[in-house]
Amino acid sequence: MKVRQHQYFYTYDSVGSFLRPDSLKAAYQQVATGEISQDEFTEIEHNAVQDLVQKEVAHGLHVVSDGEFNRENFFLDFLAGLNGVEVVPDGFKLNFSGQELVADGLKLNGKLAYAPDHPFFTDFEFLHSILPLGVQAKVTIPAPTPLLFEGDFAVIDNYRDFYASRADYLADILKVYQQTINRFYELGLRYIQLDDPWLLGVTLPVAGMQGAENEERVEKLEDEIVSLIQEIIASAPDDLIFATHICRGNFHSSSLGGGTYASIVHVLQQLPYDAFFMEYDDPQADGNFEPLAQIHRAQPQAVFVLGLVTTKSPQLEPKRALQHQILEAAEIVPLRNLGLSTQCGFASTADGNDLTEQQQWHKLAIVVQTARDTWRADACHF
Repeated sequence: MKVRQHQYFYTYDSVGSFLRPDSLKAAYQQVATGEISQDEFTEIEHNAVQDLVQKEVAHGLHVVSDGEFNRENFFLDFLAGLNGVEVVPDGFKLNFSGQELVADGLKLNGKLAYAPDHPFFTDFEFLHSILPLGVQAKVTIPAPTPLLFEGDFAVIDNYRDFYASRADYLADILKVYQQTINRFYELGLRYIQLDDPWLLGVTLPVAGMQGAENEERVEKLEDEIVSLIQEIIASAPDDLIFATHICRGNFHSSSLGGGTYASIVHVLQQLPYDAFFMEYDDPQADGNFEPLAQIHRAQPQAVFVLGLVTTKSPQLEPKRALQHQILEAAEIVPLRNLGLSTQCGFASTADGNDLTEQQQWHKLAIVVQTARDTWRADACHF
């Protein structure tokens, strides 16, 4: 495995999703029922994205996203746009600490294939066209991991209807991601984030992979995940930043739970990402910073973007407490390999977390202020 060069230099960042304005939330329903046309919806979405980007820049962010305003769910919409994938209404359900998420499910109606007309490409072109000078655009898409699970935690569970072997299915997943990422690069993207809450999925009871009898199954799945991600990154241009966000789920300010990073550190240290966005807003649930040392030894180029500021509640973290945690992490890995962000996005689904937009921006402000003071820089680079 080729070790990538250090190229992620941001000391603060956002995970990617933002609370949707009420006009956009209404538009999702209106376009679905035919009350407004697709063109009218696109105009509403573009206006919302333009306003968001202006606010991101005004709050000091040097990396901006479109807030994931182009989707109602952080991962389903991307996968649904691929060729060979069919939407199953209300076919996906998960319980988030008592909050039940019911969303569209997915199944294959043919072999999985790259979609040259995927709507995410057009959405990025618009984002790219409104970027202020000196600002980096980031696109978030799900990692391939959810496509690999079988059983109760599967996102697509009928791949055997179209594939004679697991190896053929994995080969098509790899091809889809390589072609998709290459197209984003051709359009001007230089920073992509593969969101991967499923990476902690092997630790969840709902995945049904606990117990000694499942050790071989878990090991095989982890090998598939590592191999796919290594090949995706290795085949991409060297100047494309790859980040990942690994969380415990996020819906209406509730999580799925799951193990700590220590439970999957043997996987993380094999993933050649430029940046790992990692949740650390709940020390009891998230564990300590020790796993960072093991990942750093294997991936010395990687920056660990510490998600110390929660998006699950409006209460603001004290800046001194955040600085103390950053310096605590700096005893494990060098400060140059650390950054700061919120623990997750603000709206993994269109519903969003239990905060107001004003509270959302207060959260981003404390991230920016804390990072600038901690790294003694008045910009995002060293």
